[in-house]
Amino acid sequence: MANSASSLYPLTSFTDNIPNTPGSVLSFEHLSYSVKSRKGTKLLVDDVSVQIRAGELLALMGPSGAGKSTLLDVMAYRKTMMEGGSIHLNGQAVSPGMMHKISTFVEQEDALLGVLTVRESVTYALRLHLPLLPRKQVNERVNRVLAALGLNGCADQKIGTPISRGISGGQKRRVTAACAMVTFPRILFLDEVTSGLDSTSAREVMAAIGTLSKAEGMIVIASIHQPSLETLAQFTNVMFLASGKTCYLGRVDELDAFFEEFGHPVPRFSSPSDHAMNFLNSDFAGSSKAVDEFRQFYTSWSSSMLADSKNNSSGQLIEDNSQLDGKAGPFATLFWHTAVLSERTTLNYLRNLLAYGVRVGMYGGMGLMLATIWIRLGNSDSIINDRLSVHFYSVAFLGFMSVAGIPSFLEERAVYYRESKNGLYSTLPFLLSNTLVNIPFLFISTIIFTVICYWAIGMNPGASQFFRFVIYLFLSIFAAESQALVVASLLPIFVAALAISAFMNGFWMSVGGYFIKARSLPRFWFYSFHYMDYQKYAFELMTNSDLRGLSFTCDTIINGTCACSYPSSTPDTCTVSGQDVLNYLDIGNIESKHWIGILISIVIIYRLFLFFALKTKSG
Repeated sequence: MANSASSLYPLTSFTDNIPNTPGSVLSFEHLSYSVKSRKGTKLLVDDVSVQIRAGELLALMGPSGAGKSTLLDVMAYRKTMMEGGSIHLNGQAVSPGMMHKISTFVEQEDALLGVLTVRESVTYALRLHLPLLPRKQVNERVNRVLAALGLNGCADQKIGTPISRGISGGQKRRVTAACAMVTFPRILFLDEVTSGLDSTSAREVMAAIGTLSKAEGMIVIASIHQPSLETLAQFTNVMFLASGKTCYLGRVDELDAFFEEFGHPVPRFSSPSDHAMNFLNSDFAGSSKAVDEFRQFYTSWSSSMLADSKNNSSGQLIEDNSQLDGKAGPFATLFWHTAVLSERTTLNYLRNLLAYGVRVGMYGGMGLMLATIWIRLGNSDSIINDRLSVHFYSVAFLGFMSVAGIPSFLEERAVYYRESKNGLYSTLPFLLSNTLVNIPFLFISTIIFTVICYWAIGMNPGASQFFRFVIYLFLSIFAAESQALVVASLLPIFVAALAISAFMNGFWMSVGGYFIKARSLPRFWFYSFHYMDYQKYAFELMTNSDLRGLSFTCDTIINGTCACSYPSSTPDTCTVSGQDVLNYLDIGNIESKHWIGILISIVIIYRLFLFFALKTKSG
């Protein structure tokens, strides 16, 4: 780290093992990347080599399709380079795991939680990176980055949601950059960081990044599109690409001299980068020849300059050790990451009216609907099927409403991928925090629904029966919620996730044994999906809890003999017991503990699927 950084913040206490001397050199040698197409293999990055020193800013430029973003991904190990390429820091090879620990990547898309303020978003990023950092130092570092990026004026303003307007698109870009820079990474990758910013903001943002990179000894590599002359001047070096190949690599302040020697000086009122695009854009007729001439001249022009830049640094070597994440060990890090993420998720739940407030109101509204439609069913045998419908409706349709949680999870998922790929935390604490906050939210929603409709309908009035109903319904909703999250993690498109989740819930309704008795199901469905159906277990548990101990009066009399709706064990009293109904449905002898265990197992299995679905795409 640059010595000047020590005077700004006492960073050495938690970065002793991340050497980054003022002379540190990051070297990329012979980077190539290809994809398969119908016409064969296409090179998107073709043998690119470059060196960047600590405190320098490298701009990657070129026309659309030149390979800027792909090269940035290869440099950051987000894409696997072809054989023969290598990355070294001070002469030591940098592995993918090490690159993820010492670098941060700012993507083109802004993934932020809309209900958090600008200051909260940046603060949580730092707390997740260094969970044990004292709050005073957290505040100091956050304030410094906010001031540098011109975000003080909107620091306490929320990012914004679909129903609550927040900060502008350009400010969101700067917030995303601030979340990356607040951790002071050794290497900072920026993909179109100035997109959406006006020329003044773009210049000031790059100037702030340059100041911080010099103070902290950071290496900054940024793809950038059409910068103004003042913005381009904030960079130390620039690389122009065309068709994945290097067409120019050198200092920004040498561009004018380069074009003079090329015989095409930069015109008045034009920037060197715009002038270069006139030669490098090969999308139009006759322009391929200009690209070749540009590249050939650069090759001859740069030979002497490349020789001067080959001197290797004698700086310290980077070491692969666990101290990169701060002083906390692996278990303490897991605990603190889970705690911080749980705090942030709770804040999101409390503030996100559209995602969570509406859902609570929806469960309450459904409870009110049941209470007024199935009101006071009574104890006549003619309403037994109506009573069963209450249990089925509660399990099936409240579970179906779990699809309402998909949009908010997709927002959280986008933030998770951005932060996990930058090494702030792993999949496990994200899953644990989601589960820990999800449980009380769903339980409260279940309580609200049940309190509104349970006694109004006239179900078994016992206290134990009421609480069993709540527990069984909660486990069913929790399983449905977990299923919806798995689908959303695999299909991060709302309409697609909604359709698949709705289909799966409809499928479980069909094989659960309510619409068609389980014994009547075709054997394939009965011995396979029927026993995988979380709705089946919850429905049978709730039905047993409600009907056991109740007796229903048979209303129909035929030839002086009671004709009950269900086979009765007590025809002499003209009644049918709840146990008689359960036996007829083939669910009178279930073991509640076993069924509860199966429901919990289904939830755990879904959560494990969710873990692996998230893990496989987290970089």
